[in-house]
Amino acid sequence: MSGRGRMIGRVLGVLAVAVLGVGAAQAQDEAAPRSASGQSLVVPSADASKGTVYHALPGRTRQIYFESNAPLEKIKGQSNQAVGYAVVDGSGRLVAGQWRLAVRSLKTGIELRDEHLAGADWLDAKLHPDIIVRLERFEDGRVVKRTDAFTTYEGVFVGTLTLHGQTRPIRLERTRYTIMPASEKTRAVAQGDLLAIRAKMRVTLSEFGVSHPVIGQKVADTVSIDVNLVHSTVPPERQGAR
Repeated sequence: MSGRGRMIGRVLGVLAVAVLGVGAAQAQDEAAPRSASGQSLVVPSADASKGTVYHALPGRTRQIYFESNAPLEKIKGQSNQAVGYAVVDGSGRLVAGQWRLAVRSLKTGIELRDEHLAGADWLDAKLHPDIIVRLERFEDGRVVKRTDAFTTYEGVFVGTLTLHGQTRPIRLERTRYTIMPASEKTRAVAQGDLLAIRAKMRVTLSEFGVSHPVIGQKVADTVSIDVNLVHSTVPPERQGAR
């Protein structure tokens, strides 16, 4: 290749990286911001208009549990600081949703390890403070159980996951959500009508640009995650208010 050809190639490569970088930044910017309290997300009007909004309730029970099972070490961790919302239409379909989880809220039981996890060599909380999940659509939804007290649906959660500043599509098979109208029993959990979402997912760190010499030895490249989110039609800021 001629010198001129190599120069053009380098210029095109730089432009491509720049465009991809802008696209990633725009995707991050489009995420719903946290409310002033930080306990919920500001629901975009386009999503709120689709149906009933349920707000995730952070700070209570464990919402996220993750496990790294590598040859030399097994690491378990959790967080109860996920904030977000889900929208259900009049027929009970899950039609919109978005959630944020602060990287620094992930706890493994060892404080120094938590600091490393949030550090620049790993998830880099300084540059990418939140893990973000968006629902694009819920496929093949069907009722798996219905009683006077609740209705449970199962289907495929299709959306995106933003981690370490990179966004990738996700498809979570056999995701379940349960709608529970307010009752004496639900009031023991929270005020308002409730919505519980349960899902399992596997995240491959290298696909999100996370690399470290110990991955594959002390830390698994693919991490298993269990999600158990409880939402209410009464935002967390108003829970307990009379």
